[in-house]
This record gives sequence, C-alpha cells and structure tokens, in this order.
Amino acid sequence: MDAGAVVTKSKIKGDLAELLEVLDEKSRAILWHLWWHRHAEISELRNLIDAPGDFEVLHRLKEVINEKAQRLWGKPIVGFEQSKTDPVTGEKVLFSWWFLNEESVPISGGNKPLVDVFNEKDSVTVIAELPTSVNLSQPEIRYKNGVLKIRLRKSEAEAERRYKTKAKGEGKSKSKIKNQNDR
Repeated sequence: MDAGAVVTKSKIKGDLAELLEVLDEKSRAILWHLWWHRHAEISELRNLIDAPGDFEVLHRLKEVINEKAQRLWGKPIVGFEQSKTDPVTGEKVLFSWWFLNEESVPISGGNKPLVDVFNEKDSVTVIAELPTSVNLSQPEIRYKNGVLKIRLRKSEAEAERRYKTKAKGEGKSKSKIKNQNDR
C-alpha cells in the first residue's frame, strides 16, 4: 500500500492499531511483514524474528496473532495457503502464510496515528501511519539524544487539495488567491 492510499473504515470493530497494541514485538514484526508483503513462507518469518525453529513462528501465528484477532474481530487475520495466486503480482505462491482481508482492516481509528519501532539485529525500523500523502524524494532526517525526527513534504496533490479547501473557506475564488500569491 502506498503512502497516498486511502483506508476506509469497515464494519470490523477495532483496527490494526488496536491489535498491534496487545501483541509482543516479535508477533508485531510478523504481522507487519505480512501486511507489507501480503504473504511469506515460514522460513522467512523464522529468520525475521530470529526464532530457533518453525514452532515458535507457528505458535505466534496461531496462538498469539490469530487468537487476539479472533477475540477482537471474531475472525483470524493471517492464514496458511498451500497454493494461492498473489492478486497484485499474479505470481503463484506455494506454502505460505497470508495477511487476510487487508482491505477490510482499517489501520487506525483516527484518534492518533499508528507508530511502531523495531530494534532489530542490524537496524532499527520505524513504521508510521501518515494522515496524508507525502513526497518521499527529499526527507529531512534528524537524530539527537536518542530521538529521531523525520520531516516529509506533502505531495503536490495534497497541497492542491488543501489550497482549494482553504480558498473555499475564505469565500475567495482560486484566481484571486493565485493572483495575490503571484505578487
């Protein structure tokens, strides 16, 4: 899903943020990986969380992630498929775990944006839900005393939308506002 995509609320009670809050770090890492990639083999998930064997991954998928999703929504959020065609790539994927019903699971309820941080072996991963579409070409990144700040410019489409909304709110025509800004 790209940063500019719109997520609509569904009939599901709760959201992905609510589920992620009750999961441990390794289970969150698995769920995020499946959300981003749609599917993964168990060996890929085992390496992701540095698990000693497949059993730990299976336990997290079935007894942690799906059990909590079942309590929250009444249905699992991940599932195993022996053979399935990836709807995005058209690739036939064998023996993999899938994120189920991605389009019906809202990311967050909108009260506060979802942010997740993973301290991995060789890296730190930050996942953040953004309230609008952004331009990723020139991020401003700062780090000071253990705090990371990332500033992203809004996309041109979002800037234009806000511009039109502001013009309507002030009761001025777009042409008058553009002329004032051209001076």
